[in-house]
Amino acid sequence: MRNQNSKSAAHPSFSPSKVCTLSTLALAIAMATPVQASGILLQEAVVANAGTTGAGDGVHTRSAAAMWTNPATMSFMGESKTTINALGFDLKLAYEDLEGSDNGSTQSYQPSLAAFHTRQLNEDVFFGVGFGAAGGSSLDYGPSWAASGLLESTTLMMLQINPALSFKVNDQWSWGMGAQINYVTFEQETSALSIDQESDWALGFNMGVMYRHSDNLDFGFSFRSKVEHDLNASASLKGSDTSPITGVSTEVAMPAIVDLSARWGVQNNLDLLASFQWHRWSEWDKLPLNLQTDGTCPPFLCNQNIERDWSDVWKLAFGADYQLNSDWRLKAGISYESSPQNDASLQWVDVPVGEQWRYSVGAATNVNGYGIDFFYEYADLGTTDIDRTIGYPNAPGGNLPSERIYGQFDGRIHFIGLNVTF
Repeated sequence: MRNQNSKSAAHPSFSPSKVCTLSTLALAIAMATPVQASGILLQEAVVANAGTTGAGDGVHTRSAAAMWTNPATMSFMGESKTTINALGFDLKLAYEDLEGSDNGSTQSYQPSLAAFHTRQLNEDVFFGVGFGAAGGSSLDYGPSWAASGLLESTTLMMLQINPALSFKVNDQWSWGMGAQINYVTFEQETSALSIDQESDWALGFNMGVMYRHSDNLDFGFSFRSKVEHDLNASASLKGSDTSPITGVSTEVAMPAIVDLSARWGVQNNLDLLASFQWHRWSEWDKLPLNLQTDGTCPPFLCNQNIERDWSDVWKLAFGADYQLNSDWRLKAGISYESSPQNDASLQWVDVPVGEQWRYSVGAATNVNGYGIDFFYEYADLGTTDIDRTIGYPNAPGGNLPSERIYGQFDGRIHFIGLNVTF
């Protein structure tokens, strides 16, 4: 970060240098949520039809994981079905500073596991439960890059348990509903601040309907509610035995999601798949940030809002599922997600977001009654420009020195996975 304005004014309880340091930290500790699909979402761990980028998941009935997208699918899965999803991903983000300061990069290799089970309770009622990672990752840029004062390393993980019921109306219609039991854990460091690990539980719900027009045509509609976490973490300045900062509180949210899915069996051996999703990120217009201190922090410094001003995101996915022979099915898919923020002056280092493209291929076979799906997916996170100036116009006596972050982020993710259904 570069100092653009040398003008500052002392607060009665703070020296100018102390106010500048703490105010920079106040805007820095934004409870970082690492970049993923649609902001902080990581949907690959809970995809039902591996190899199609999620296309048609809301009507897919060969995998119990489809209950995550649309609980109504359970009515068409038979008496019992269990699916285990296992994947590993390689996430890389690179930052190029356009004012000549140090560049930065981070690379993370992580596994993920999810499990789903459905069971028929009686002629018309089906029960299922799913457990998986709903978002998050781990990033470590180190202490030397241009924005190390805002972010060195961060880890955020969202896990969810999703029990659900599905009710079969007739041979064509079903509807379902479920509960989202969400758990989040988080920790972060900047060059000057350490935020201890903090966790929180929150609740939401999901619901859906499925219509089977014929053996070759399915439609599904589902909705997942917003889930919001309130985080209150202990924090301290590094290298200080008497840190004026003792904690920080903020919010982390998962948006409401609407999914429309369809499957069209154009031939006996070929299914075409499509999904449209809408993610309501427009509710995330600001990120509230409150510092807990030793009692000497002025209100203009301790109560901050990180301006996000995000727009809603829409995702469109298309895929194909081809029966090659009696043993193998081949799959492929492509998806596009719009950007929640196209204004470089409103980007932030914790979640640099832009348009995203995903490309996936997969293959499925059956071994001794076990359905096995292999898939590979490449996520192109694109190039995101950031040109954000951090100012403090509410400081008494005049503005504090402003800071500028001016550069570009490039990102990508490799996924490789194996799903087993029995």
